[in-house]
Amino acid sequence: MLLSVIIPVYNVRATLERCLQSVLAQQVDDMEVILVDDGSTDGSGQLADELALAGRGVRVIHKTNGGLSDARNHGLRQATGKYVTFVDSDDELEGDTYKPLLALLGEESRTDIIEFPVKVHAGHADEHRLSLPDKVWPSARAYWLETEAWEHTYAWNKIYRRELFGEVTFPVGKVFEDMYTMPVLLAHNPRVQTTGKGCYIYRWNPHGITVQADGEATRQLLEAQMQAARLMHTRPALPHGWRFYRSMLQRQMDVYRLTGQVLLRWPLVRTLCKLHCLCRGSQS
Repeated sequence: MLLSVIIPVYNVRATLERCLQSVLAQQVDDMEVILVDDGSTDGSGQLADELALAGRGVRVIHKTNGGLSDARNHGLRQATGKYVTFVDSDDELEGDTYKPLLALLGEESRTDIIEFPVKVHAGHADEHRLSLPDKVWPSARAYWLETEAWEHTYAWNKIYRRELFGEVTFPVGKVFEDMYTMPVLLAHNPRVQTTGKGCYIYRWNPHGITVQADGEATRQLLEAQMQAARLMHTRPALPHGWRFYRSMLQRQMDVYRLTGQVLLRWPLVRTLCKLHCLCRGSQS
């Protein structure tokens, strides 16, 4: 098997068929699709079974609810492809995305991760396209810094050599799981390639965690960023590094506003957080 596509499924009856059809339309012969029903209660699991009967190379795993990370981990344990990728079941792919990417992987046989474009927040006023240059990066750290990869740690706009996940799993019970996982993968210094070919369609979800993140979710995002800074040896004096530290400071201010916690042990951080809250209060 060349490619395993893992699609977690949880209460997405309205979008699952559209998502799956966009994957099956990729015209990749040596591909398996693994639908992981994560304890759906809206009939999505039954729909997944029906779609699997009609779709060649589609199989379904039913499990008790454990969250997105747990569903992806289950899919990884069942995957048999040389390469693996992920699709969220409320998203989809543009036509002819996987085939040219797999061709590139055939040409660059040492590539471990290939990242392709995303139509971000499709269907929303903020819709925009994220695309990176056609390049094989000299190191994972160069990719991390020069593309400011902390802004696009998405799991699903990348194809991975499956063996990268031999000792790496998605963190069960965490939100913003991609920010936790991608730096762990990159810390092993895989060969990363970026391309302008293909496109993942990331649908706007008004009920998603990025829109409705509470204090606990925001704290977890900051913790993931702090871990990433350590793993990728990111320092503010490095080119692009200061942007990552600015992002962490912004998250810290959000955490302080929502929970009163200070996680960053930098000089004057608590004072800056208090001033930030005072300014927000005076503007409201």
